[in-house]
Amino acid sequence: MAQISIPLFKVFMPESAHAALKPVLESGRLAAGPQVSAFETRLATWLGHPDAAALGDASGALTLALYQAGVRPGDEVIVSPLACSATLMPIANLFARPVWCDIDPLTGMIDAGKIDGFVSEKTRAILVYHWSGDVADIAAIAVVARKYDIKLVEDASAAFGAEYKGRCLGGESDFTVYSFYATKHINCGEGAALLAKNADDVEAARRLRRFGIDYSSFRLLNGDLNPRFDIPVAGFNFPMNEIAATLGIEGLRHADRIVAQHRANGSFYETALAGMPGVRLLKRRKDSASGYWTYALLAERRDDLMRKLVSHGIGVQRLHLRNDAYSCFGGTRQNLPGVDEFDALNISIPCGWWVGEVERTRISEVIRSGW
Repeated sequence: MAQISIPLFKVFMPESAHAALKPVLESGRLAAGPQVSAFETRLATWLGHPDAAALGDASGALTLALYQAGVRPGDEVIVSPLACSATLMPIANLFARPVWCDIDPLTGMIDAGKIDGFVSEKTRAILVYHWSGDVADIAAIAVVARKYDIKLVEDASAAFGAEYKGRCLGGESDFTVYSFYATKHINCGEGAALLAKNADDVEAARRLRRFGIDYSSFRLLNGDLNPRFDIPVAGFNFPMNEIAATLGIEGLRHADRIVAQHRANGSFYETALAGMPGVRLLKRRKDSASGYWTYALLAERRDDLMRKLVSHGIGVQRLHLRNDAYSCFGGTRQNLPGVDEFDALNISIPCGWWVGEVERTRISEVIRSGW
């Protein structure tokens, strides 16, 4: 197998991270503290959102979002089977059931027009995964959620920097989760953030992320435990630590440049691959701007194209497999024509900050030369 010279994913680590970590490592405080608070403030400012709760990982953040949306054992969550498994495991971990909804085969994302047929008295939430940084038809999906008085949760794990009507994602839904896993636009090594339409839900998430404890009154002024303190609701253990927050703070200093490069690469492919036989470009909304975590497209004889790209040292893969086929979710592929079509054709090619004009030109030329 050829050595991959243009990877699909790459960890961004600014040089400033080394110096920034030194005082944190020497501080004697590595669990959640001032760095986590600073990361929350700077992230919320960058996203243009009032507040954000930092968490240890995206699955934990989605677990909190679904829990706060009212999802309990036996309840149902409407979702596409084509999403990251980390998106869907929180449903199972809450002992709820995913109800598989079909997608638009030209976007890879849940089809708002198909949701009505999957709503039941057990439905508590709709969970939307923004495929590869592209933006789902979130406004139309929000209309359906309001129609049935159910919560809308966005997984924007791959969509950092993506916008809907000029604003970063998080303004249309009840809860939105961003991931700061190692290979995302901005990373904390491992980390996530939860945004909410209701400010009280963000504060509740801060308590729930660490056993349901409100640390502002958990201890007395002398540091001893407060014997009058109560924990009214049992919580989880999804905190972000000081090391992860420091990496996130340093990464945010480069967020504008990173997002701009992802977008520039995506725009290049939109033109360079347009009209090419055997390639179908995804339908991207005009009122939105993709975060282009990768550049996703549809290709005939996909496996042949993937082999050719790899032989030229270019990273490529199917971004996610359909989760309805996994035994933990029942192991039965549902009759979903949109999912079938998209699953058979989709691939992702490198689109990140490490891809410059030379690399993206090479990638497009390899594809345009046929397979």
